[in-house]
Amino acid sequence: MTVTKQLKQKYSTLWDAAVHHRFITELGEGTLSRERFSRYFEQDYIFINDLVKTAGIAVAKAPSNKIARPVEEFLNAILGAEDTLFIDAFRTLGIDESQYLSAQPLPTTSSFGDFLVRLAYEGSFREVCTAMLVTEGVYLDWGERLQTEGANPKDSDSELGDFYQGWIELHGEDALGPIVEHLTMVVDQAMDIDIPRLGLIFEQALRYEVAFWDMAYDGET
Repeated sequence: MTVTKQLKQKYSTLWDAAVHHRFITELGEGTLSRERFSRYFEQDYIFINDLVKTAGIAVAKAPSNKIARPVEEFLNAILGAEDTLFIDAFRTLGIDESQYLSAQPLPTTSSFGDFLVRLAYEGSFREVCTAMLVTEGVYLDWGERLQTEGANPKDSDSELGDFYQGWIELHGEDALGPIVEHLTMVVDQAMDIDIPRLGLIFEQALRYEVAFWDMAYDGET
């Protein structure tokens, strides 16, 4: 069994909690409230800044240009297309520029971002890739699951149905498949002696993913 499969099996309860969270379920149904999605979107926009730092440091730590390149391409996608996407989405959600630029991170957002950036500075390339495998792998998993199940929020009564549909379709194989495949390859090459440490990172990142959905759904002070 590969290292990645071992980790997913060991922490399957947490992985399933992240992929099947009620936030995602309601997103697919088109019943998710504007308030909850807007809170999620503002916090995700803040979190992306720390993900960018993490990916950038990972590129610098990669053992070769060949290994670094897919992470660099992922980083460039975040800095380019995703930034434009966020700005357009804020308009759709009725959130003006002054509001999202002045938004402050909620505690979970700060903790998750701090965890990633500290790991990026102090950890190995493979350790950073392990955390990123969670952040990107969870999104690919729920995106593919909803599309496979035929989620169709655009046909719901929600005024954001079309937007939710696009958000689901964005998190599919075409967008996230290449980086998740690469991160999986890096993690799977770990030596046995490194697996316990990678497991701790994998578990902690998953706990933060679940906490992030909880924060988006229930709010946080």
